[in-house]
Amino acid sequence: MHVRRWTRVSALAAAGALALAGGSNAARPGGTSATPLYPDVVEAVPDHLQIQNDHQREWLRFTTVHVNIGQGNLQIRGGGQVAPCTIDGIDYEQCTVATQELLDAAGNIVATNPAGVALFHPEHNHWHQSAVAEFQIKRDDPVTGPSVAVGTKITFCFVDVEFIGTTGSQKKTQPRTYWECNGDLQGLASGWGDSYHQSTPLQELDVTGLEPGEYYLTHNADPDNHWLEDPEGGEENNFTWLRFRLERNGANPSITPLESNCVGTYCGFGGNP
Repeated sequence: MHVRRWTRVSALAAAGALALAGGSNAARPGGTSATPLYPDVVEAVPDHLQIQNDHQREWLRFTTVHVNIGQGNLQIRGGGQVAPCTIDGIDYEQCTVATQELLDAAGNIVATNPAGVALFHPEHNHWHQSAVAEFQIKRDDPVTGPSVAVGTKITFCFVDVEFIGTTGSQKKTQPRTYWECNGDLQGLASGWGDSYHQSTPLQELDVTGLEPGEYYLTHNADPDNHWLEDPEGGEENNFTWLRFRLERNGANPSITPLESNCVGTYCGFGGNP
């Protein structure tokens, strides 16, 4: 459940991903004619905003939650072949191509799709998926406004942390499925969310010297379109935002949340962990 910023992959790992893609981002049959159940990943509105001072820098920290409201699981499998890659100038010994597996109602793999790169993070001792989210701070408008702070594409591992339903019977039909940040298999089951608390390392944006005023914190999931989601709008609900006020009336800046594009699951959820 930790994060690491993603910028580039070495030629060897990238070539493997391109070979897997075969020049296309379309799902390919897994040997059956069964109908795939698609995931639909949405983002709860960022929460727990606060400014942290660290080594004369100011960081806006926040909590985010990935939620799968689709009928199918988001299932990601490693490519098996492991090779070095470079991320933010750091050499990693273990990287592999990642593949999304689409399942039918019986749990059979019926289609696959290229899903970027998975890498082993030695600091956290587990595997991450590349380009899962991108954060920005914008002025005037959450979509068209100018960016005043831009985060690089963030990597995450996926595990089922919180159930978004409200009853035990729902939980029985949508059981927890993904427990570990493994390189060979991880994901987010239907009806489950994966939360990242604002204290998680690198869950922040640099706001040093940002003038007082109103801004938008935006969160875009899957910015490189690695995942196939529900054809009925699943690709259109990956973006969320929170408008906030930054004030500097005392020794430390303060944050006041104002409004968001909060609709349904975007507003957060209560469930059974």
